[in-house]
Amino acid sequence: MALLVKISHFIARLCQFIGGISLIIIVLTTMLDVTARYIFKLTGGEFGFTVKGSVEIVSYFMLFALLGAFAAFVERSQIIVDVFTQKMSKAIKGYMMGVFMMGFFFIGIVFAGGLYESAIDAMQFGKVTQDLRVSMMPIYLISAFLSVLLAVRSLIESINIFKTGEFFDAEETGA
Repeated sequence: MALLVKISHFIARLCQFIGGISLIIIVLTTMLDVTARYIFKLTGGEFGFTVKGSVEIVSYFMLFALLGAFAAFVERSQIIVDVFTQKMSKAIKGYMMGVFMMGFFFIGIVFAGGLYESAIDAMQFGKVTQDLRVSMMPIYLISAFLSVLLAVRSLIESINIFKTGEFFDAEETGA
């Protein structure tokens, strides 16, 4: 069990890193685009540098950031409504959380399968992004990889909850 927990923590750190790098790229792209547009406006159109495909860059890296964050923090993803759970025992809440984690496992598998299939289609039919004309295959494959990490982490967390009965409880932590 300790090995599975270590694997889960490693996956969480990897996904946090991927999500963090994605957010940095989003911020830098946005800053560069806004600065270039402002300089263009100030110079009356003399300076014509723009960030080509900035909307695409931001949108695809936002996808990576969201999938990475979802996989990294899946065990904290449940919103617990006190009205429904305040009278439940910790064991029942743990069982419910384990079932939710299994649900996320299946969602991750479905996402990964669909994205992998889209990557194969993109490769076969030459699908590219609209502005940058970059192949969609690596975008789909990275998204599928992050979805697999979500599935693996969810499965490990579910097993951990069912075995130990321990889970992240926002009511107890005050989060």
